Amino acid sequence: MKRLLAYVMFVLFLVGGIYSSVQLAIPKTIKRATAEEVVEYQTEDNFPEELELCVIGNATKCFSPDSAKITAVIETLDMDISISKNKNFEIFEKVLEALKDAQIDETQIVLDSFSSYPSYDYNAGRTLIGYYSTTVFTFNVDNLDGIKTCIDTILEEGVTSIRNINYQLSNIDEVYQDVLLMAIDNAKTKAEKVTGGQEFSIKGIKEEYVYSCSSLYKTYSETLENSDTLIGDIEVSAKVIVEFGI
Repeated sequence: MKRLLAYVMFVLFLVGGIYSSVQLAIPKTIKRATAEEVVEYQTEDNFPEELELCVIGNATKCFSPDSAKITAVIETLDMDISISKNKNFEIFEKVLEALKDAQIDETQIVLDSFSSYPSYDYNAGRTLIGYYSTTVFTFNVDNLDGIKTCIDTILEEGVTSIRNINYQLSNIDEVYQDVLLMAIDNAKTKAEKVTGGQEFSIKGIKEEYVYSCSSLYKTYSETLENSDTLIGDIEVSAKVIVEFGI
């Protein structure tokens, strides 16, 4: 019994010590912050003077092409490789003169490639058919109304095929800048809707890459089919991320 009483007294002694320690750790009075101090803390430390808003702006506009790059091919065949090459060069010279007569500037004519190689008929036991010589060249046409006449002329001079016609915009850089401004205006319109017409200022503009095909590829037959109609439009797109300060 004495042992139990002593154990109880020991436990009470420990509890009393812990309680006293806790009391010493807690201040007797706690100072409460006033409403003015809370407001001052929130406005000065936690909230910036100006809020920021990031908006994506997009714009796309269609334009009619005003120029074209034509890829043409001259192909000759002869059992003598020298004759095959010479014939090919002679035709190319005639074509150059015809293009100059059609008011195509010589600087706009580019020789892309030339090749000469043997061709065999393997159905007849690898029999030599002859030597092919091939010249591939391109030239630019600024007057789209004269494309058909220009192509007909070079075909008459010995061009064997028209590989493709690439319709383009000659002032693509200028056009893109206009579309870029449209994308920025689009971002402004979105910001006005988000802020409910609240005043804001532009803090920064980041231009984003957008794939935009600046040309239209057509075959010669497609061009002939659409000679009396619109060839097609070229879409130019732009995208920006605009940071506004409110």
